[in-house]
Amino acid sequence: MTTSPVSGEQPSQEETGRAQALKRAVEAAYQGTPADHSSPTVQDPIGKPQDPEVEHGVLLLRAVGVASAEVVAHRHTWEWLAARAADHDHFRTPPAVEELPDGRIRTTVSGHSLIALLIVLWETRSDSALGADWALSSTVYQRAATALTSLTGQGHTIRIILDDGQAEGEADENGHDGRGPVSWSR
Repeated sequence: MTTSPVSGEQPSQEETGRAQALKRAVEAAYQGTPADHSSPTVQDPIGKPQDPEVEHGVLLLRAVGVASAEVVAHRHTWEWLAARAADHDHFRTPPAVEELPDGRIRTTVSGHSLIALLIVLWETRSDSALGADWALSSTVYQRAATALTSLTGQGHTIRIILDDGQAEGEADENGHDGRGPVSWSR
């Protein structure tokens, strides 16, 4: 969320203060309480943080509480995601990737791995020029964000679906009807 100093350099007091204020703002937004005056964000009238870093931090905290997230995507998209996240300390390769029709796959990642994916996608979309990496990372990040902000309680597996080609009203092999990129299963 913040840049780290060059190896061996100590962060300045200003950087440390900013990082601490950001953490307080994220925790306050996650808990739904007003942020203190030293917060780097301003709350809008409905209480949603306007600072993208705060929103990102809240998503990371929400991902911590997820036991597992099902991902449905084309095999090439999954391979791109896994390759991006492979070097992240918190990413674990799922034990199984199920083949679906038309080159799609279904796999399940832990909340821990979801955190890594969110971080890698955040960095990729921020650092990439307007092109394929930006488009992929922005879309997958937004789908995961939608799933995480829609959480209403415990006991649900979130589904991140990267397949907009299914016609509305058409059910797939699992009965999912294509009315949006994110659905829930029990």
